[in-house]
Amino acid sequence: MSNSTSDSGIDKAQKVVEGVLQELGLDPDANRMKSVTAGCAWEIGKGSATVLISLLPGTASQPARLRVVSPIVRLSPPLPRALLERLLVLNASEVLGIAFGLIADGVVVLATERSVLDLSRVEVAEILARIGHYADHYDDLLVHEFGGVRVCDID
Repeated sequence: MSNSTSDSGIDKAQKVVEGVLQELGLDPDANRMKSVTAGCAWEIGKGSATVLISLLPGTASQPARLRVVSPIVRLSPPLPRALLERLLVLNASEVLGIAFGLIADGVVVLATERSVLDLSRVEVAEILARIGHYADHYDDLLVHEFGGVRVCDID
């Protein structure tokens, strides 16, 4: 890695994330996503959900970032207004430190992001546990309420 990437804290953060994955009984190399062109990323399963963990390179003025995303439900656009309102209410009242969002093709995700500065194993483990719990819970609930399909059920 280049010095600017190393200086942004990504090397240390990678060791932290890989240590947490090992503590969870996972092989970091086996779960590494090979198609990443900048930084590094892993894909793990938590219950019925997939959790994507990315370390995004920093710049001279910004440290690297840890981003954790779990795509949970896909619905056909246009998305119902009631779903969008429900996600906003959940963001404000039930999910802590994580937020629902939308990506292309009507996919509902849970996501969180932070700087890698002072990133600890305890924090990474807690983020993975929390996002995994919410994803595993809300994928079923949202499909029951609004239809669509859980992302884990898509071939």
